[in-house]
Order: sequence, then structure tokens, then C-alpha cells
Amino acid sequence: MEQNSFWEVAFDNLSQGIYILDHAGNYIYCNRAFLDMVEADREDILQLNTFQLVPEGQVSKSVGASALEQKQQLTIINTVVTPKGLRYRQLATATPIFDNMGDVVYVLVETTRLEEMTRRYQTALLVEDSSCVDLYTGASVTPAPAEVVAESPAMRTLLALAGHLAQVDATVLLTGETGAGKEVLAQYLHSHSPRSNRELVEINCAALPENLLEAELFGYERGAFTGALNTGRPGLVERADGGTLFLDEINSLPLALQGKLLRLLESRRSKRLGAVTEQTLDFRLLCATNQDLKALVDAGRFRADLYYRLSVVPLNLPPLRERREDIIPLALRFLEQFGQKYGRTKVFTQGVFDQLLAYDWPGNVRELRNVVERLVITSSAGTVEIYQAPDNLISGGSLTPAAVGELPLSGEWPVSMEDAEFSLSAYLEQCERAVLAQALRRFGSTYRAAKYLGVNQSTVARKKQKYGL
Repeated sequence: MEQNSFWEVAFDNLSQGIYILDHAGNYIYCNRAFLDMVEADREDILQLNTFQLVPEGQVSKSVGASALEQKQQLTIINTVVTPKGLRYRQLATATPIFDNMGDVVYVLVETTRLEEMTRRYQTALLVEDSSCVDLYTGASVTPAPAEVVAESPAMRTLLALAGHLAQVDATVLLTGETGAGKEVLAQYLHSHSPRSNRELVEINCAALPENLLEAELFGYERGAFTGALNTGRPGLVERADGGTLFLDEINSLPLALQGKLLRLLESRRSKRLGAVTEQTLDFRLLCATNQDLKALVDAGRFRADLYYRLSVVPLNLPPLRERREDIIPLALRFLEQFGQKYGRTKVFTQGVFDQLLAYDWPGNVRELRNVVERLVITSSAGTVEIYQAPDNLISGGSLTPAAVGELPLSGEWPVSMEDAEFSLSAYLEQCERAVLAQALRRFGSTYRAAKYLGVNQSTVARKKQKYGL
């Protein structure tokens, strides 16, 4: 391989973007990573001049121009706008190369997108603790779609079923605790369905009073009631024609409207308030509830015929505490989102992950999202690494003897030294079992029990299985 060809291949295999300027600021070389970053062809890049980038609005500041003017190595963070309109922030380092007379003949510029740099930094921190990485890398399994975090076996199974259901028009009832992610799953079902090119119309049945809810759902004609618009108004079911209608918290739907909704589902015909004629509609219905609809039916608060009509295919989202493999990937997803939103580059250290994993998340994914946003906002703007979350931010996330008190041991030990067949190993095992049982009863999860006992969670889980606890 020729020498020039060797260096070109080597540079094209770098993950960093590289380009070289001559003494006048003209681009004379760029590698493949740089072309991918700016979404441009090599021929177009080699026609650029670094002194023209700022006036033309392509960068907020030109590191190459500054390095040529100041004749020294510089590192800056600037904003790039690509020819296709993509905007991103990058870390750029320009290194002047001098001739024997001390004049700058070339400038070597290295560029890395900030979000990519943050991702690598975060990955490097995680690799330092392989047990943490194992929680969300797992074995060789089919990756989850980019828009849904599903590293836990429960979520992967659920998502596989959702992928099949997305292709048919059957009504799906999404169940699960508040904040578990039912809205995200509804969006997934719509976006992967044949109706994805039409609108997903969402309404929260608990957000509006009964009289407004009926008008919002079914629409109204001019003069249908006091305060109605003179032009009338189409309902959400009309907007969903050809697409998907998502009724969140359908458990809050008043009984009177439940009957009207049942008729709509059976006839696929709707009539606005005050209207004489009906219109035929074609839509797919998705519903979500955070309460047990069967229990509401038994209590007389939900129509049994509507319940059976809605629960054709129920999908239950497990709470976050039952799919802990998703906690770290979700936290990283939210960290990236809020880092971009607030223009801050942040990474979590192992201490934060320990806190996140030790907490039971009664508010589920929504609570985790809020915690990550507050961590990004409240951390020092000049600090990249977030080492620990304040105790008042994650309830129960910091477990120490001083905070929770000593672990009391009650009852008699099951093995006595007076026994004729006393065994030290059996005695120690019984002691270990008793301590482990009380720790699990007090803290409710293997993660929090392990935090208190000062051992790995895997150790607690293994011994819990060993002793049948």
C-alpha cells in the first residue's frame, strides 16, 4: 500500500472528524467522519475557506481562522449549521503546523460532536463497573426500536407483542400504573401501524369536565349550547378519521358518555351535539387506564359491555421497579434530551446510578424523567460529571445506618450451641438467612437491601434464591 493511501485509510477509520487547511485557510483534506458529521460531499468541502464560514453562517466561530491568526493551538466549542440545515454543537481543536521559518503552512483541525463526546464519556464511566454495564447490555438480543427503551425481558416481550398488534386494527387497552409509559406505547402502536401517515388524536378523559368532554369528543353544531362557536366545531373522533384515537385515563369517562362511546365503536357512526345527521368514521381506538376496569365494573362505575368491547387485547406495562434493567438506559436517554434542551454537557457517575437503582420509583418513568431534568438544571453549569443526587431529590436513594437506624434482629436463633449436633457453618447460615430476611422485609427490594448491607445486589439476589426468601 502506498504511503499516501495508507494515511488516507487510517484517517478515514478515525471516529473523530478531521480536516486540514492550507496557509490561506482553504480546505485541502477531510476524512470520512467529518463528511458524515456535516452531511456533505468531499468535493463541496474542498471548495470552502475557513475565513468565509462565519460570514456565511455555517459556524458561530471558526477555530481554523483563529488558529491561523493567533499562530497557536486552540480548542473551542462552537455551533455548526450543515448545508442541509442540521444544527449541532461541537468541540473543535486546531493545531498549526509550522515551517522552518516559523510560518504556519497547515492547520490540522479535530472535531467531535458534543453529544457523541458525552456518549463516549458516559460509556467509559460505565465500563469501569462491569456489573452496571451488564444491567443494560444483556446478551445477544434484538435491539429495541430507537424510540422505546426496552432492555428488560418484560419490556422486550411486551414490545414484540406490540409490534404484531400495530399491524392490525384491534382495539388495545393499555393498563399500568401512572407514569409507566402508556402514552409512549400508544405512540409506538400508531407510528408502526398502517395508519401512521394519519393523525394520532389524544385526549385525557380526566382533564375535562363531563359537559366539555362530550363536546370535545363528538363536536357540536352552531347554537348547540350556550357558548358554542357560531361556526360549530368538529369533534376529536372526526379528526381521528383515517388515523388513531387514543383515550387516556378512560376509567374517568362518565357513565353517560360510556354508552355513547360504545355505540360509536359498534356502529362507527358519530353525531355532533345539536346535529340531525350522522357521519361514518374510520379510526382505530387505543385506550389507557391506571385503574382496574374490572373492579370498576363490579363497583358499578364502568359499563360491563364497554369493558368487554375495549379489552379485546389488553397490554399491561409493568412498573419501573419490576424492570430495573430499564432504569439506566432511560436515565441516559433523558440525560441526553435535557442536556440538549438546556445546552449542558453532563454525565452520570456510578454514585448516581447506585442511587437510581436503589430507589423503587413509585412515580415510574415520569418520576425518573423529572429527577434527571432536575439534576441537569441544578448541577453546576461548569461541571460535566454529576457525582451524586441530593438526598431530598431521590427519596430513599441514600441508605445509611445513620439515616435508617440499626437493623434490629428479633426472635431466637434457630440453632443453639447446646444442640448435640451443633455445626458452625449451619449456625452462620441461619444467622445470614435471618439478617437477609429482615433486610428484605424492611427495604422491600434486593437493591436497597444490598445498599444497606454493603454487598452487591447480585449477592443478595443469589442468597435470596438460596434461602427461598
